[in-house]
Amino acid sequence: MAKQHMMLLFGSFNPVHRGHTALAEYAIEQGLCDAVAMIISPQNPFKQNMALASEMDRYAMVEAACKATRYPDQIHASVVEFLLEKPSYTINTLRYLEENNGHQMRFSILMGSDLINTLPEWREAEAIIAGYDIYVYPRPNEELRYRTPRTTFLADAPQCDFSSTEVRHR
Repeated sequence: MAKQHMMLLFGSFNPVHRGHTALAEYAIEQGLCDAVAMIISPQNPFKQNMALASEMDRYAMVEAACKATRYPDQIHASVVEFLLEKPSYTINTLRYLEENNGHQMRFSILMGSDLINTLPEWREAEAIIAGYDIYVYPRPNEELRYRTPRTTFLADAPQCDFSSTEVRHR
């Protein structure tokens, strides 16, 4: 039996917005994966001084947003990083998921062009690069400058004209 393909969309989701869920819906519609897990990061090591809504409030918002998508059975909120050491390192989350679900699932990562450009600075980036397909969506004013051998650029992915930062400021 083939493994289910789970695409992972990591984020603070502070707050979650339509741009996030549009990307998850796009991944399902394009047949890029069987399901999308929106993984709520309790503490991003690159954003340690950022004020965040509580973990459970962000989870409740992401869960409601997932249920309101066109694919509520395939797009889910995940609190896996709430269980792990903080700050949240992607490699630790991937290892945890592989240990606990790797026999039945294969994982890939969905990220913006702004994030992949910083990937070489991440903890154990080589293991992420070697082990996972990475799907990259365009971000405004952020050219794709870094690619891995397993990078797929999604030029036609939906783009959002605003960010969570802008939503908070408004």
